[in-house]
Amino acid sequence: MRRFLLLVWLLVGCSTQSSLAPGPAQSIPGEVVMEGLEGSLTLRVGSNVAWRVDSLATWLNVSPQSGIGPQVVKLQADFEGEIASQSEYSSSLRVTGDVEATVAVRLPLVRVVGKLTEELASSASMAELARLGVREPAPMAQPETQSTQPTEVLVKYRRDLRAVALPQGSRVLSHDQVGRITKLSTTNPEALLQRLRLDPSVEWAEINGTVSAQGEPTDQFYPQQWYLRSTGARFTYLQTYTTPITVAVVDTGVRYDHPDLAGRLWLPGEGAYDFVGDAASPTDPNQPYDPCADPAPGNPGDADPSDPCDLLSRTGGSHGTHVTGIVVAGSGNFTPACPTCTDSGIVGMAHNAPIKVLPLRVLDSIGNGTFEDVALAVRYAAGIPVQKAGQTLNNPRPAQVINLSLGSTSFSNLMCEAVADAAARGVLVVAAAGNFQTRNPGALVYPAACPGAISVGATDQYNQVAYYSQQNASVDVVAPGGNTAQPGGGVLSSTWNYSLNQPNYTFYMGTSQATPQVAAALAMVLSAGKASNATEAWNLIRSHLTDLGPPGRDDAYGHGLLNLPGAFAWTLPRGGFLVSFMGPSSRQVVVSDGVFETYLVPGRYLVTACRDDSGNNLCDAGEPKLERTLQVGARSSLDLGTMVVRP
Repeated sequence: MRRFLLLVWLLVGCSTQSSLAPGPAQSIPGEVVMEGLEGSLTLRVGSNVAWRVDSLATWLNVSPQSGIGPQVVKLQADFEGEIASQSEYSSSLRVTGDVEATVAVRLPLVRVVGKLTEELASSASMAELARLGVREPAPMAQPETQSTQPTEVLVKYRRDLRAVALPQGSRVLSHDQVGRITKLSTTNPEALLQRLRLDPSVEWAEINGTVSAQGEPTDQFYPQQWYLRSTGARFTYLQTYTTPITVAVVDTGVRYDHPDLAGRLWLPGEGAYDFVGDAASPTDPNQPYDPCADPAPGNPGDADPSDPCDLLSRTGGSHGTHVTGIVVAGSGNFTPACPTCTDSGIVGMAHNAPIKVLPLRVLDSIGNGTFEDVALAVRYAAGIPVQKAGQTLNNPRPAQVINLSLGSTSFSNLMCEAVADAAARGVLVVAAAGNFQTRNPGALVYPAACPGAISVGATDQYNQVAYYSQQNASVDVVAPGGNTAQPGGGVLSSTWNYSLNQPNYTFYMGTSQATPQVAAALAMVLSAGKASNATEAWNLIRSHLTDLGPPGRDDAYGHGLLNLPGAFAWTLPRGGFLVSFMGPSSRQVVVSDGVFETYLVPGRYLVTACRDDSGNNLCDAGEPKLERTLQVGARSSLDLGTMVVRP
């Protein structure tokens, strides 16, 4: 019996020792191929085998990372930035513990190719052309010396048309007896012009050429104003504006002596006001006057909201001047302020509209102000009488739009009541959503979050939400606020060099810079007669925003990015094609001669293609486009064929 028990113990012991020994190499695969962003590693090991799996790539995560016994380890690809358009990602896993192995991991991407074209005519139009026996236009042939299309030629005869013989090969389209101008039609204009110029009865002859509206501005720093391209404001010259509009800029005041703002501001005595007041005189009469000092307590303010100084930026300061320039900086030349200073500067969004800024100073030399002064300025801007230090103030230039590039994370009944009062008067109140996202994510900022205010978030030059821009339920719209960490990525506008006492221009970033672009757009809609009141103006702008982020409204982008061509229904020059994929590896793809190629992670995508007439690398409302869903399977390549964008 004792031998039998010993034998059983030895057998059990052998079995236990076998399970603890390192497993054979074939129990762990040598390679794992992921299909999409997820995959798995199956560990076929004994029940008591301890193991640990470490990823050798920053983009590849494993879970669980350690354990005992058989396990299916989940693999997850997690890329911090955009997934590169390449054929494959590869790395390795190191398995250690009671069993050791190295596992190769491959994440193949699918090569996706396609073509883009556009519908030249609607199906109904093409059917009508077919009925008339007209075929779709053939590819353009090489030009001939003689035009196949009639050309109009204008001729001024020295005497009445009835007394002269018309050249062969031409016909009369019209004749102005008073001006003796005859319009002829010909398919060979050069030959006709040569004959007419030899005719003694002809005073002169010329092709009936075309003219176009004034194009984009040529101001020196205009090419650096990328934000005008992002919103389509570069095409503002296509619009005629007739109604004078006032935009109140409630801020640090303004530098009236900045040449780029000449003629675009309501002046002291015309409604402008300083609710902060000038700095108090020094208690010691031997000390010089400091314009940056605090005002005397109980100061009623004054009618001159000039920005006296900026303690935060001596060489490129005046927040209010920067905001004002974004709205109304002029276009064209002016007398430079110094031998090396610019003579043209930048252009404001509303540079060719009869829009003026009403400067109202509520912020001091370090950019701080009180709820009380902001509320007073909002009511005053809307044309509501207010009292300041016992004085009753009436604004002779009530604003249609109020810009508030300021805010606090603290709720204020006073400011919100003022916003409500202004909105009740039909005034558009536009406020910065805030720059606290990294410090206080999602927090509401006031007055932007007040009922009746339009809350504006910020995007960068790549049309992504700016890292600082507040993301919450109050955000209504986004506009470019910039990122100065990106080369040329700040918002350039007018500022002041207090050290040299002369104007200059500086890149700022913030929702403070995004807000005046929305304020300007609303003012332009009213000035152009596209809307007759505040509600119509905001509805028009909101209904033509470019949706960014997830479909529909979201806390980062609100209802979307400001899009002026859509709101104004401008007919833009034809742009190139864009195609983007939103899914596991979202990306925008370059289209060259109508052909594109990229590599995508397998998965489900929303494909958007368009003709980018506005040139902002976005598919805006009103541009010919298409949207379709696409399932990219685990294959080597996928040909999408020819996709057609339609109006």
